[in-house]
Amino acid sequence: MRKSDFRKETLQQMKNIDISIKNRADQWLAEQLYSTKEFINAQKIGIVLAMDHEVNTYPIIKEMLRLKKQVFVPSTEYSTKKMTFQNLTDLESLSVDEKGIKFVNADTKKTNDLDLLIVPGVVFNEQGYRIGYGGGYFDKFLNKHKTKSVSLIYDLQINNDFTPENHDEKVEHLIVAETK
Repeated sequence: MRKSDFRKETLQQMKNIDISIKNRADQWLAEQLYSTKEFINAQKIGIVLAMDHEVNTYPIIKEMLRLKKQVFVPSTEYSTKKMTFQNLTDLESLSVDEKGIKFVNADTKKTNDLDLLIVPGVVFNEQGYRIGYGGGYFDKFLNKHKTKSVSLIYDLQINNDFTPENHDEKVEHLIVAETK
């Protein structure tokens, strides 16, 4: 199977998770994250603004803000395929771009110097290699910036049947929630 087939199949499964099971899994994943030494020791944390089918990152972002951690979310320049991270100081300063992805619509600090990056993805193997959404943004970032990395995923996203490519970067730590 091609990466696009793995992606399409897994995205459909993610969209079909029962909402009560998803909510329980999301809460469990957040609690597991909070107890990791990587999270506890991190001050500047990169995280995405999740889409509905992904692990809900908004409660995690709220908790990070409550803990006075610096929250950074992707700021993507599609024309040059470059991604940097922009400081999110509150959830009221968000807008939606032309691809339907939320971003910080405020003049805040941008940096790639993060203590921890919570990496999104669609399909993962047990070694931490992933299939994302196809843009290569996170692989490029991880290749250039040796930031500690973790992914919060559902068990149905684990699939060892794909072969990582040379440019693929590994996530250091997977936290996996059951959805069955």
